[in-house]
Amino acid sequence: MFHFRDKTIFIISPERWGTMKVSKHHYALELAALYCRIFFIEPPDLANKNITISACEDHPMISLVRYKPIFRGKRFLPAFINSFLVKRQIHLLCNKIGVKPDLVWCFQGYLFHNLDLFGAPVNIFFAADLFYYKYLPLEINSADFSLAVSDSIYKIISASGKKVYLINHGLQALFVKGAATLLQSNIPNNKNQQLIAGYTGNLRMEALDRETMKDVIRTNPDIRFLFWGSYQKKDLNLGGVNDAVTDAFIQFLETQPNVELKGVVNTNELQIQMKEADLFWLCWKIDVNQLWDGSNSHKILEYLSTGKPVVAHHVSMYQNTNLLTMLSNKKNEGYLELFQQTIQTIILGEPQHKINKRLEAAIANSYTNQLQYIENLINQNLQIGK
Repeated sequence: MFHFRDKTIFIISPERWGTMKVSKHHYALELAALYCRIFFIEPPDLANKNITISACEDHPMISLVRYKPIFRGKRFLPAFINSFLVKRQIHLLCNKIGVKPDLVWCFQGYLFHNLDLFGAPVNIFFAADLFYYKYLPLEINSADFSLAVSDSIYKIISASGKKVYLINHGLQALFVKGAATLLQSNIPNNKNQQLIAGYTGNLRMEALDRETMKDVIRTNPDIRFLFWGSYQKKDLNLGGVNDAVTDAFIQFLETQPNVELKGVVNTNELQIQMKEADLFWLCWKIDVNQLWDGSNSHKILEYLSTGKPVVAHHVSMYQNTNLLTMLSNKKNEGYLELFQQTIQTIILGEPQHKINKRLEAAIANSYTNQLQYIENLINQNLQIGK
């Protein structure tokens, strides 16, 4: 039987470690709390010197693995040379780390191709985002199974005949505790005298529907808009766009009298500060490219954990749940009207059962519950083989 406790786990991440955290960072922290030895392999870094392993200040059981790739332009190399160089890169990483993994948990596709080369008895491919290319990452072929965080990702992998399971994003323990306290106390959501709309996340991500967001802010001068998350270029451990359009949007936010940019805050501070808001919102252009279809977002569970209403573009993972106030189609026409309707709902007051339903949904998707589900899948697949 496979149990997560005391295991050595390699996590292959498309994002670096930093103050801003999403699923791969949170899973690393949850596993570290179970006394797992985590080697968090960051994406290739040309500025790094060879391979370095450093302590993670967030948890002593996590080591950050940074490396300068031994080659570039692999798409232009013959397949057999590419394969040899990837195998060499993995060999060098494993030698430097110096321990054999019990599990390789891959969040990054199109990089190492064959997860079996790491030598772990269990491989998982976790599709937290849509794919860069129209073909699937080769890592899926060597995974015992894949996990998909949205219905659209699940359909793509499933259509290939590969083994895949649907799983929602997870919710960090502090947010779970906060939601449980609210649920037990059965306290209604009291509104502020000046209503506050909250947004969390990277303000430089490509998917934001910036024009609609500006319309919402301009149309509601009496509402205070709070933004938590990276907007300065120095804070982009999760990536982002640094073009003139994005810079203009940031400048717009900085100059609006009803907007406050709180910047990057740690999880503890974020969970406390989010309680200030009366509602939260999510507004993406879900056809901006094939990476963004709006089918799910990590921040939604954090929003729901406050019990407050959430206004959103069409999020297919939450269809027919009544957990979000979202558009019924994939165009953002009508978003401003939906936002205004939600404001009126807050002013009039919501029934307690709606608030409780959001809190219950958030708690049900704790990282603790998700890890138990994944552990069960590992044991199920170990019995039947790949």
